[in-house]
Amino acid sequence: MKHHRHQTYKPRLYLSARAKLVTYAVVGLTWCSGVLWLIFHYFFSRQGEFGAEADPFEHPLLVLHGACAFAALWLAGWLWHVHVQPWWSSPRRRGSGIVLIAFGAVLIMSGWLLYYAGDDELRRWSSVVHWGTGLALVVPLLVHGLRAARYRNSQPEVPGTRRKI
Repeated sequence: MKHHRHQTYKPRLYLSARAKLVTYAVVGLTWCSGVLWLIFHYFFSRQGEFGAEADPFEHPLLVLHGACAFAALWLAGWLWHVHVQPWWSSPRRRGSGIVLIAFGAVLIMSGWLLYYAGDDELRRWSSVVHWGTGLALVVPLLVHGLRAARYRNSQPEVPGTRRKI
């Protein structure tokens, strides 16, 4: 019987181009579907025989947004393991990372309340918090990503280190 040594996991410090593409695609599609839902909900509703009627695109956009949010939750867990934990001991960009984690937590909690809250007033406030936080998310995400690129380009290459995930 052969005994295998267990190798210690050494995380790569930077996301590969493919990992960035998947991350930005999931976040971008989630953000765009939410923005489009807001536009159709607030600007394209029409008066019907029994009052205000939702635009026919609202429901499919909400379904797409929910599916993307599910993918974003999975992605957040993966990013926590391969990106957040390895960088946590470094003070660089930790502040912008904490802001992104806080934004994500607010979006998760407000989205959960939108789905499960029975009280109309609570749902109304959760909705405003959710779309306000979601719209604003683009700012800290860009700051974090642009600062990462600037930091990565300023660091000398150290032989023998793995840099991409």
